[in-house]
Amino acid sequence: MTELTPDLALTVVRVAVGLVLAGHGAQKVFGAFQGPGLERWHGAVASMGFAQPRIMGTLAAFVELFGGLMLAAGFLTPIVAAALAIDMAVAIIKVHWSKGMWVTNGGYEYPLVLFVVLVMLGLARPAMYSLDEALGIGGGAPLFIAVLAIGGVATAAAGMATQGARRTA
Repeated sequence: MTELTPDLALTVVRVAVGLVLAGHGAQKVFGAFQGPGLERWHGAVASMGFAQPRIMGTLAAFVELFGGLMLAAGFLTPIVAAALAIDMAVAIIKVHWSKGMWVTNGGYEYPLVLFVVLVMLGLARPAMYSLDEALGIGGGAPLFIAVLAIGGVATAAAGMATQGARRTA
């Protein structure tokens, strides 16, 4: 029996997580897999207190759909891993944190695991079995950290703008 190589292991994890996130995005965009579809998703995002629920909801849904597909293919992995990690951080903070750790209570257990895996994938070198490797475009950890930092600051700024909009409303 052949040993599982690190490249193959990373590929399996990347593809599995990417396809799950793409499916999650498809629920929001198309209503697939008993999901809400875009209009109902916008309503859910509005109930979370976002000042621009159509923009933020559409952005989150398409990041999950297309980011998940790109992650599965291993294309621009550091960029999409950072975008998806930010998406999971927002889900943890805005939706799940107040419900505690465990998913049985609606908690943050599952998005936290996805966040950790996405950080690991973003920091890793491109796996041999990826479009990044085939095309010679990796970026690696520095690109992941830069996108995560810039995206994190932008997301936090949008969150503060949301808080301000709620106070003045």
